[in-house]
Amino acid sequence: MVKNIKLDIQYDGTDFNGSQIQDSGRTVQGELEKSLSNLTKEKIKALFSGRTDSGVHAKHQVVNFKTESTIPPEKFYLALKSFLPNDILVLSSEEVSIDFNSRFDARNREYRYFISNRRDLFNRKYTLFVKDFDIDKANELNELFIKNKNYRSFCSYKSSEKTFLCDIRDIGWKKSNDNIYFEVKANRYLHNMIRILVSTYLEYVTDRLSYDDVKRIINAKDRKFAPQTISPIGLFLWKIEY
Repeated sequence: MVKNIKLDIQYDGTDFNGSQIQDSGRTVQGELEKSLSNLTKEKIKALFSGRTDSGVHAKHQVVNFKTESTIPPEKFYLALKSFLPNDILVLSSEEVSIDFNSRFDARNREYRYFISNRRDLFNRKYTLFVKDFDIDKANELNELFIKNKNYRSFCSYKSSEKTFLCDIRDIGWKKSNDNIYFEVKANRYLHNMIRILVSTYLEYVTDRLSYDDVKRIINAKDRKFAPQTISPIGLFLWKIEY
């Protein structure tokens, strides 16, 4: 009997060419499907809740796949340990409805981007060094993005998106102990959207952009007016809500 298995996974995106299988380069999907196929002796197709770009990490990524394997659903995460590379970890596994779709059933996707005003050798792959950062000033922009729906200015030129509409439910900068991070929750995102948003906030905090400049960027609906895409090193897919 065919079962639909849901996985909650983590990965360090440093050495991956993104999550989605591509013509060349190492990907999270490629490694996971290879491991699942070796484990089950079946040809497995893994469906992700959303794609992450090259260098982007995941604290919680949701994946589902269908199988006729007799392995108990709740044991898949343990069985996969000896098949997966060290930069992918399966946190849990369970059987879900045969109709469950990790991508289309997701209601919200939350990302975080971490920065630090202190250089740290051991965090250099996961936080972006920013010398001075005023959280209060940065958060002055939040309402602009909550109200906006068209994010064409914050989407890669290479994108093949048919619509640029996104519903941001929550957005802003926070501090927890030594961590400073940007948190955004939305129904969907465009290619490079979060990294361009972070770059826009940083330009505003350093007075390279004014409040009115940011409004003009939003209203222009044209990528050429927004700042450059920032490095992916501090970006994590943090949570998926269903």
